Amino acid sequence: MFNHRLIPLIIMNSPKLILLSILTVLALAMSTTGILAETDKYRLIWNSSPESSITVGWCQKDGENPRVHYGEANNGDQELPLSHGVDRKSTHHKIESRFARLTGLKADTLYYFVIRDSNSESRRFSFKTAPVGAASFSFAAGGDSRNHRDARQRANQVVSKIRPLFVCFGGDMINKSNHESWVGWLDDWQLTTGKDGHMIPIIAARGNHEGKQDIHSFFDTPHENDYYAVGFGSGFLRVYTLNSNIVRGGEQGKWLAQDLSEHNDFKWKVAHYHHPFRPHQSGKSEQDAQYKAWASLFFKHGLNLAIECDSHVVKRTWPLRPSKEEGSQQGFIRDDKLGTVFIGEGCWGAPLRRNNDDKSWTRASGSFNQVNWICVTPEKMFARSILADSVENASQVKDSEPFKLPEGLEIWEPENGAEVIIPPRHVKSSS
Repeated sequence: MFNHRLIPLIIMNSPKLILLSILTVLALAMSTTGILAETDKYRLIWNSSPESSITVGWCQKDGENPRVHYGEANNGDQELPLSHGVDRKSTHHKIESRFARLTGLKADTLYYFVIRDSNSESRRFSFKTAPVGAASFSFAAGGDSRNHRDARQRANQVVSKIRPLFVCFGGDMINKSNHESWVGWLDDWQLTTGKDGHMIPIIAARGNHEGKQDIHSFFDTPHENDYYAVGFGSGFLRVYTLNSNIVRGGEQGKWLAQDLSEHNDFKWKVAHYHHPFRPHQSGKSEQDAQYKAWASLFFKHGLNLAIECDSHVVKRTWPLRPSKEEGSQQGFIRDDKLGTVFIGEGCWGAPLRRNNDDKSWTRASGSFNQVNWICVTPEKMFARSILADSVENASQVKDSEPFKLPEGLEIWEPENGAEVIIPPRHVKSSS
């Protein structure tokens, strides 16, 4: 073991070159004594009750008995008063994931945490719980990060700049479901964390490039079929995560119909999933089975916004309702009062494709790397598309102006406007 007491004696008789060598050796010695963390690939996850709970996920490289130490105080090295152990272990693609499900948290509150095990302690992170009731906040959405790491990393950095309450990620995180791909993705996800250690929770959906166990293994989803709902506030916003890689109807369809019916009183309803109903890229298949299973449910229960991925293009539609009447196309017709707005289709780092299949009800389309930024208030919801390639010199959003675009970021401005207003649709309870 390196003897730290020898350092002053050596320094007294050493030139600068030797001093630098000693400091290097000291740094190495510190790394072997547990000063540096033996945990990495951190992520926060929301699968339920975001006002009072959160799941902390990480990869365990070494050490025993890891615990999450957390609390509201952040006074330097002040000890965090609460702690929680590991609720679930997952080994998938030779990656050791650990999950601690924190409950009993205060709503709309900033928490700090570290992960400490027998050998080490992580850096200090923070997160914010969701507010109770109607409130104003933003969230980010998109998908298809796949294999262009530079583009993926820039999109992740956008998240750290706009500091949304959470991220809806619609699948195809990786190109191949293997160890190397997931290590790269999890490493790159750390760029969503701010320089101050503030982390953003993810709500994850499965794409066609993920294996059957990937999302459940890395994001602790409620069950292996990867469809679930997360509610924000009391009747304010409900987010549906759907799995377009399994039967859209069947058990998933029954669950969706029941949950929508039970939560008709929510002011805002959002769904995100991987495959678009009607792709805006000509090489992609039309999802007729998905249309049959979900389109009428979306309309009946007043879904406000659907976020789609997969095609590697950018699109936004006018509000749409399912219809076969004159003036419709591919089962949809524009309805500004009762329709659902569809945005997407996934450009978070995957290879870009041509937007060559617009419809009569397409509002705008394009082909560029982007992050959707959705802002929600008690009165309105609106969406923007941030150009991910503009992030290099961007500043960070201010807490006092959460919807104001940070300096340096660019918003897509097509002919029909940079902001897409999402119509409110209140559906009375059927009970």
